[in-house]
Amino acid sequence: MAWFKPHSILDKIFEAGVIIKGIEGVAETLAGVFVLGAGSSYFGSLADQITQQELQEDPGDWFANFIFHTGQHLSSGGTTFLVAYLLIHGVIKLVAVGSLLRNQLWGYWFSMITLGLFMLYQVYEVALKHSVAIGVLTVFDVFLMWLIYREYQIQKRLRRPDPPAQTA
Repeated sequence: MAWFKPHSILDKIFEAGVIIKGIEGVAETLAGVFVLGAGSSYFGSLADQITQQELQEDPGDWFANFIFHTGQHLSSGGTTFLVAYLLIHGVIKLVAVGSLLRNQLWGYWFSMITLGLFMLYQVYEVALKHSVAIGVLTVFDVFLMWLIYREYQIQKRLRRPDPPAQTA
């Protein structure tokens, strides 16, 4: 099994995109482990400490209220979804990245299917919250999906046995 070796500029962009997804996968997995280990009460007390003085000075501060309410939500049991999301998302990305960098054909399909499912969720989030950041991430993922499909076609062609030579 040969590691992926970029030859063209698109190959290098593909490799960079896959590596970026790998870094995201590591970060999400570590964040999930951290949230799981910290426990839900940690986030409520941290939010209280961070926002207490600001909310006393300006009770209408949007950002401080956002942090405070997010901390309260997490401390009241809201970490379950967050931990599950981060760990599942992170591990799936790591499996996909590892398989792509090792040129495993099953990994191209696995990556396209899981990336497609993640993109469906992102489109839902964009429609619901009108998030520009998630919209930009989705555009990046569409481009990466095209690069994965392109590389899959190349790898499939390279692994196809040559037809027998015809003699005249």
